[in-house]
Amino acid sequence: MAWRRTLLFLHRDVGYLSTGLVIAYAISGFAVNHRQDWNYNQSRESETVYVGKPDELVPPGGATTTAAVPPGPDAQGDAALVAAVTRALGRPSPPRNSFWRGPDRLSLFYGAGATDTVDYHPSTGLADLIVLRDRTVFRSLNFLHLNEGRHLWTYVADVFAVALAFLAVSGAVMIKGRQGLRGRGGVLVALGVLVPLVALLLLRWT
Repeated sequence: MAWRRTLLFLHRDVGYLSTGLVIAYAISGFAVNHRQDWNYNQSRESETVYVGKPDELVPPGGATTTAAVPPGPDAQGDAALVAAVTRALGRPSPPRNSFWRGPDRLSLFYGAGATDTVDYHPSTGLADLIVLRDRTVFRSLNFLHLNEGRHLWTYVADVFAVALAFLAVSGAVMIKGRQGLRGRGGVLVALGVLVPLVALLLLRWT
């Protein structure tokens, strides 16, 4: 039939046009599905170095901080210790923020968010250096998949969703005979529909 031939051409061309997005969404989907196993947007590099205890870092007579007790209102002591740790680490500029996370953990934030963090432990004089770096490919694909940019990409994603629906329906109806919906194709379509239904029954309602 003429309509089947037209549908075949449309199915082929829409499939070609969707190739890039299908691959991008597939890679991103795989990454996001395993988010409990890894940070799919960023890699983590850590190192522990000795920078010195407070009495070693702060000059004699200067403001200092007791290692086992958070300084609380002693802002001068905090500032002196933060400056001393920064110097010991060879940092060219002070952290954009710092605060105590516990009796023996002073966190210094040098990068945006938590991308460049130092956890200093006064009792031991050790500092944990933690740097987060973007996984360029995954971060970019996830940006698109999760529609973090909003605006125009929302419409592109909507068109892509319609294209996927068209490919599914057209692929199911354009073949006739025993390989089509009345035969093998119908069985496969039924199995494909059952997969999400069974998943919902097992994962959500049990």
